[in-house]
Amino acid sequence: MIIGSHPSRRTILKGAAAAGGVVFLPSLARAADQPRRGGTLRMAQPYNPAAIDPMTGRNLPDLNVLYATYDGLIDFDPNTLELKPGLAKAWRFTDPKTLVLDLIDGVEFHDGTPFNADAVKFNLERYRDDKRSNIKSDLTVVANVEISGKNQVTLHLSRPNAGLPAILTTRVGLMLSPTAIKTKGPNVDRIAVGTGPFKFVEWKDNASFTLVRNDKYWKSGQPYLDGINISIINELNTVVRTTMAGETDIAIDLQVPQKLIADRDKSLVVQTGPSLVFYGIFMNYSRGPLTDVRLRQALNYAIDRDELNKVLNAGLGEPTCCILPKQHWATDPSTIHYYSHDPDKARALLKEAGFANGIELPTYGWPDQVAMQRQELIISQLAKSGIRVKLTPTTPQQAMQAFMIEKKGDMSISPSGGYPDPSQSYEVQFAKDALRNAGKIELPGFRPLMDATESAQTQEGRKAAFAKLQRFVIEQAMQVIQYIAPGVTVLSPKVKNFQAGIIGVPKFQEVWLAA
Repeated sequence: MIIGSHPSRRTILKGAAAAGGVVFLPSLARAADQPRRGGTLRMAQPYNPAAIDPMTGRNLPDLNVLYATYDGLIDFDPNTLELKPGLAKAWRFTDPKTLVLDLIDGVEFHDGTPFNADAVKFNLERYRDDKRSNIKSDLTVVANVEISGKNQVTLHLSRPNAGLPAILTTRVGLMLSPTAIKTKGPNVDRIAVGTGPFKFVEWKDNASFTLVRNDKYWKSGQPYLDGINISIINELNTVVRTTMAGETDIAIDLQVPQKLIADRDKSLVVQTGPSLVFYGIFMNYSRGPLTDVRLRQALNYAIDRDELNKVLNAGLGEPTCCILPKQHWATDPSTIHYYSHDPDKARALLKEAGFANGIELPTYGWPDQVAMQRQELIISQLAKSGIRVKLTPTTPQQAMQAFMIEKKGDMSISPSGGYPDPSQSYEVQFAKDALRNAGKIELPGFRPLMDATESAQTQEGRKAAFAKLQRFVIEQAMQVIQYIAPGVTVLSPKVKNFQAGIIGVPKFQEVWLAA
């Protein structure tokens, strides 16, 4: 079955083998006026990217720059996650373990290197095999990458994975210039050379990005903007106030407190919508006290998700124990409220685990004002059950480095983003080689359940498999999910056709500025 020309919503909802995306939001209506070419978008965001090489980056805000400078092999609608052609104009499973990609012709990377089947093979093998890769787990299923034609690549899989086309819309599907990788080496962490709508000019660490239009972009007439200037401002309230003051055109990656601030300014547009971003506590359960499931369960009983949502989100988020929102087709409603707020139960589990007098857990968190408010509330809730948190606040990239890579501490309080295919949402959190799995182990029983979500060839079959996987992850308390956060963006009305989408990462090629 060919799925390269725009798959219909009916196809997605029925769960065609290569289209495991989420559909639970209507598409936003396109701007009624005609797009205008020209102008530089001034954007503010609160977080400095870890890297702008898709392979070595670690945080969701990296993608704000990645999706502007790179194209994916497969693209997606930001509001429905419906798959659509990207650098691969068509794709099809010829059998459950063989995925064929037909590539567009005549495209060049920003440095003039031709995009072709050789470039795709080079990129995919680098993502899968390079020792610096943080995204190996996304491609463990790919046994071999074959150049099967002038503009065709065939992926031979070690086992079926119906979600792979959706996975190729994310980091592992973003194509870099092989020439840049070979000549610049590790420096590609800081120099983006893709085929995307904007070309990288400059990154001033913790200060700004400068991007300019790619005049040779392969999509005719796009992008509309001359460029994008991104200001990096660590305090979220300051981020939104730059747009309120007219210093920037748009503020992204915001939270509900910033929505409440922006709502006072009736001249601005405030976008709020569902997202796949959850707030949780990552745990290293490969060593120390968190190897005991009873302690992990105690953490889940000790937090009050409803209070967190009321205080931090003005009630606009979704309290849950699941990493996916309740509207998601892969979510089983029977276990999303598995853990109620029960401090007595938490204390009893601590006692059973040998910590009758409580326990102290070294933990990393973020230092901005909004994060500190969230972390202090969580810490106070846990303390009522005898769980003491020794918090080290540091920047998101430093927290990720210390906890996930250097294996320091027991926990990290942090949000995490969603992905076009739900299998990837689980894989990147809990797979043995996943960056966000600090202990680099898989709990017994996880892998067969994980594989079943990918081998099923219908959405009905995948949904049943996800229900079992969801229950296992929640019962084993592999995360301490607090809530699914609403997405918040504040923008000037002159910014047209901007959509942050469900994932919370914008694409800019169709954004334009009114005169």
